[in-house]
Amino acid sequence: MSIIDKLDKKISDIKNKKRLKEEEERLEDEKIQKLFKPISNFGTDVYKKFLAEDFIKLEKLFKKHTQNLKVKKDTEDLKAITINSFHYGLQSYISIEFMAEQLNWHTQQARIQFIHKDTKSVSVYNNDLKSIKAYKFLDTNFCLIVSGTFDSNSKKFELKNKEKAYEYFTDLFQKEIILFGEERGYFK
Repeated sequence: MSIIDKLDKKISDIKNKKRLKEEEERLEDEKIQKLFKPISNFGTDVYKKFLAEDFIKLEKLFKKHTQNLKVKKDTEDLKAITINSFHYGLQSYISIEFMAEQLNWHTQQARIQFIHKDTKSVSVYNNDLKSIKAYKFLDTNFCLIVSGTFDSNSKKFELKNKEKAYEYFTDLFQKEIILFGEERGYFK
């Protein structure tokens, strides 16, 4: 065998090993995602059962109370309040943001999010098949996280206490967005 043939074989072997490794990783990811799918579907069912209607109503409520807020003329370079949401199963959320000082990138926010309590054990990205296989399908695996501009405002609520979570979210909205904007003279 000539040196050129040996080099060709060496390059081909390396490429084949890489392809085999990539294929093994792809198959392992598919296996994990297949195992995770029932958990994800269960999370979607829990969201629909306990929160879906409420989240839609909450979003409408906050849109209603932000649509008439007028930014003062001398602060028109500011963005208006934005309400973003995702309404489908795990990771559903409503986020309300007000960019107060665009040049300094100062943003005030309030957010409510539906999550799995133990995201590490059920994450698609975890690669821990043992914890995914041992998963117990319980409504109590899920919770709501309500957070404001600062992490110190973040609180976790059990689904059975969702009304308290909604109240806290509303309080943060008033404090972090409305009162902040009014105190600093951003709103008319």
